[in-house]
Amino acid sequence: MSSNYSEFSREQLIQRIQELEAKLNQVDANRSASVTADLGNDDNSTDANTPELNHNKSSKKKRQRGEKRPFDMAKYAKRKVAFRIAYLGWNYCGYASQGRPEETPTIEDQLFKALKNCRLIEDIEESDYSRCGRTDKGVSGLGQVIALNVRSKKLRSDESPGLLPPDEELAYIDTLNRMLPPDIRVLAWAPVDDEFNARFHCIGRTYRYFFARGKMDIERMRAACRYFEGQHDFRNFCKMDPSKNVLSYERLIMSMKIDPVEHTQTEGVGEGTEFYQVELKGTAFLWHQVRYMMSVLFLVGQGLEDPEVVRDLLDIEKVPSKPDFPMASDLPLVLYDCHFREMNWVHTLKESVYDPVPSSYRTYTHYTEEWTVQMIRSLTCQYYLTKVGQFPVRMPDNSIKSIEDFVKSRTVVSTAGVATVVLGGGKETRLTKYKKLLERPRCDTDELKKEKFEIRKKRKLDKQEQVEQENSQLLSQQ
Repeated sequence: MSSNYSEFSREQLIQRIQELEAKLNQVDANRSASVTADLGNDDNSTDANTPELNHNKSSKKKRQRGEKRPFDMAKYAKRKVAFRIAYLGWNYCGYASQGRPEETPTIEDQLFKALKNCRLIEDIEESDYSRCGRTDKGVSGLGQVIALNVRSKKLRSDESPGLLPPDEELAYIDTLNRMLPPDIRVLAWAPVDDEFNARFHCIGRTYRYFFARGKMDIERMRAACRYFEGQHDFRNFCKMDPSKNVLSYERLIMSMKIDPVEHTQTEGVGEGTEFYQVELKGTAFLWHQVRYMMSVLFLVGQGLEDPEVVRDLLDIEKVPSKPDFPMASDLPLVLYDCHFREMNWVHTLKESVYDPVPSSYRTYTHYTEEWTVQMIRSLTCQYYLTKVGQFPVRMPDNSIKSIEDFVKSRTVVSTAGVATVVLGGGKETRLTKYKKLLERPRCDTDELKKEKFEIRKKRKLDKQEQVEQENSQLLSQQ
């Protein structure tokens, strides 16, 4: 038949297509029969050079490579360890997990996720997890400590006694840090006993709070700090939660001091731009305790309160409930350290031999990058601040001076009686008329708060019981 299809009629074209399809079907049938014959030999032998078989083997290997083999945690031993955690809390809703990582992200949510992704734990509820402290939303931590059971490098089949020495263990620090976001880092780990608890074995916690001097009198603030030191009832310096049923508000402040922050140069930026830090060490702290203490310290430093107001607020007979005053900003607060006895911290995998790139160096370079970024942002704002500080403004005597001169001339309480109250973290609030703390309205006492809570709780339970009874009656009538 001619191959010049342009001269074919419709019937001839259809016939030609059918002939070609028949030939293709015959070729496929012959190929399938050949492969079946090879696979069905009595000796089960296969020709390694058969293209079809090589293709099948290659496809099978690709499928195997694409499928993840399940990780068998049961093959490995477990050990109790402590981790020292550093984090910037500015973008999180606190440290402790609230069980809703998408709605309220926390530092613990990120830690739990990393521990699971690294195959160090299967379930946090079964890991004997404990934390040293729980910081509030926006608060950062440099010395947070957690403890839990994690996977060891040692196999269960290894019958040698004891645990592996730290130099032979898994690279816990590097492994976790690769999975964690940039604002959370594991600084070190330590082997601990099975009964170790990060909360109850902690013998002290140190916080630091940074602030710009502004118009505050540092010596007055230091005098107030001395009243905080010692064993006191801090119910007037915390936020009460009657649902927690706190039995005692007594806490021990071992030391509290104020010093200039090292390695900062802010001279010439503006009045009162020198930075100071309050460092306080205690055994344990109540909810928002440090921030309420700082709020009162700022009032004392501004001359709005006397240092002795701290002594009065710590006297529960004289002031049985907290006056109404706001707490200081969360931004400058850092959980600086958690103290333990006899903790052998491991900062890098190969501490006993030379390591060209130790874990601690990688952590250092990471924070060097973070510091550089924040310093550039800070310097940019500083240039804006000094530039605007030179803008002209009319003074009360109608003279024209700079904004910097205007700032220097302002007082904490204006001639009109308006008070500018420092809250920390660059925040201020203005009060048309300042009222002394001891003259302000008081919150409910601890006893009254608990009574009201029990009444609300009983009312809620009674309502639930009533609803259940009504539903039961409706079901019985149907």
